[in-house]
Amino acid sequence: MDAEKLLKKQQLKVTSQRKAIIRVLQNTDTVLSAHDIFSEVIKTLPGINFSTVYRNLDVLLSKGIVCRITPESGGVLYELRREDGHHHHVICKNCGASIPLEYCPMEDIQAKLMEKGFTPTEHRFEIYGYCEKCNKGGELNEPF
Repeated sequence: MDAEKLLKKQQLKVTSQRKAIIRVLQNTDTVLSAHDIFSEVIKTLPGINFSTVYRNLDVLLSKGIVCRITPESGGVLYELRREDGHHHHVICKNCGASIPLEYCPMEDIQAKLMEKGFTPTEHRFEIYGYCEKCNKGGELNEPF
């Protein structure tokens, strides 16, 4: 979807900064840090500063345009939400590819939690490993 249409659909002001951030995320199949996004955005908007990119990522996150992923190594990574609705990811530890899952394990867990009187309000579920491309040859396999 066009960046401008995506912003308008979420009733956000269309700015060159937001369009540039969305374009960067549209042109990658990996998850990116705010610094990675800034490094790409500054190529098309030389006057932009990091705090502007970071603030706009928060706005895009709050409107569901981007997803936040917290890798096992720490920090925060972002990706464009390419599908409507709730989803999870498998993330390649070698190349950073992020592959959305259509299945949510919370569906299986929720009934058990409710039996115990616990009401979940949010969750995150990410699986780390190696994608098919990086796993060729088997040298990257790590046991659980």
